[in-house]
Amino acid sequence: MTQNKKKVNWSELCPELVQCVFERLSFTNLKRGRSVCSSWRTALRGCVPKRNQIPWLILFPQNDNNNENNNTSCVLFVPEDRDKTYKTRDLGAYFVKSSCVATYGSWLLMLDTLWNLYIINPLTGERIDLPTTDYAQYERPSDIKPQDLVACLWIDDISKDYLVACVMGYPVFTKKGNHSWRRISSRNGEGRYKQMVYEPTSRKLYVRRYYNYPVKVWSFSGDDPQQVSEDNYPPVEYAFWDFLSKDKELYLKEEEFYVKEYVDSRLYIAVSTVSGQVLKVVNVLQKFKRWRFLVYKMHPVELTWEVVDSLGDEALILDMGITVVAKDIPGIKRNSIYFSGLDNGSTNPDYIFVFDLTTHEIEPLPQCVFSSVRFSDARWFFPGLDA
Repeated sequence: MTQNKKKVNWSELCPELVQCVFERLSFTNLKRGRSVCSSWRTALRGCVPKRNQIPWLILFPQNDNNNENNNTSCVLFVPEDRDKTYKTRDLGAYFVKSSCVATYGSWLLMLDTLWNLYIINPLTGERIDLPTTDYAQYERPSDIKPQDLVACLWIDDISKDYLVACVMGYPVFTKKGNHSWRRISSRNGEGRYKQMVYEPTSRKLYVRRYYNYPVKVWSFSGDDPQQVSEDNYPPVEYAFWDFLSKDKELYLKEEEFYVKEYVDSRLYIAVSTVSGQVLKVVNVLQKFKRWRFLVYKMHPVELTWEVVDSLGDEALILDMGITVVAKDIPGIKRNSIYFSGLDNGSTNPDYIFVFDLTTHEIEPLPQCVFSSVRFSDARWFFPGLDA
């Protein structure tokens, strides 16, 4: 007689075993595991996947008449799954009416319609409300739009310690335990601020003002932020001739071509999470959708900006103002720039891509990313950063 083999019912696996297996897998595999059956979905509800090492793209739902299905979820593109997109949980109508102004790790810094800020994790739905802002309490300048708000975010995924800095007429900050916003004192006047980047290892806040002003730096290592001398940082300026040849005759021809072909440009700062080095980044859009990028580092002695040919084994996530390790990691491209548009609120798929600094070519994203939903904004973010 032959003995019948017992049929395995995978839904009856021990929940602890299911969790043990999927904690070693990626987010996308965890997502698939939750869809197998109800018992696995329950077992994996609180499961955290292995540390993510690649940037994801998040597309925000529209808040207008074009949102025909009242969609209140974001769409996620995970580069290791080239032909698929994922949806977050239902984040509610309040979220849809808000604007994303910064990201860190899995968290988004959102600005609501009353100009109050809050932090939310779109993967878990967890939310942290922040103190009421001056712009919410008092009348704000009529020409300021949500996408104009300069802000940055840092948050620890475990302890939920956080730091949020922004500009509400002048730079302010709040952190876990604070019940109000505190002003960041500044020497040499306030100036007009364009970008903020916080580097958690050194606990320094880097702030870029308009062209030809030095980068302002504050140290948050103590209870009160202390401004670092501006003499250590050269002015951040944009010079289009850096894109041109040093040969005089060729320079004149290229300059004429450049002026004719010029469409738009932007200037950024970024901080390396590997070396802590401050970088300056310039990008230019020319006619026929041609893009050019230049990356500069600061000369340690002369304190001037010099062009670098390569980011080496790092990749630049321009939305976050940081570089990250990208060597031998599937799903992230070394010596590349992850870009999502000239301004916040980008809805043009042609402006969302990965730029290869080696070949100077853009790598467009799969069509499935943009055909999946109408969106109001797109950003690269980095779930699991520093986890």
